Amino acid sequence: MQSAKKLVLVDELDREYKRLQRPAVAVAKTDHSLRLSDTLRNGSLSNDRKVREYVAELHRYLNIDKKHQMSKR
Repeated sequence: MQSAKKLVLVDELDREYKRLQRPAVAVAKTDHSLRLSDTLRNGSLSNDRKVREYVAELHRYLNIDKKHQMSKR
């Protein structure tokens, strides 16, 4: 039996529309999560500087929901 490949065409506009439909908080959390990882992987920073930047970024990450709720009011 021959194997078949399935091709799926994805519309770029549909992909962009779905991205726009994501809640702003989810997008912000993803962005901050990536920044947390980047901070730890940055080899050009000293360990002390990494700790300071990581804690500051973690504080922003944990307070995203609070900022979003305040902006809705």
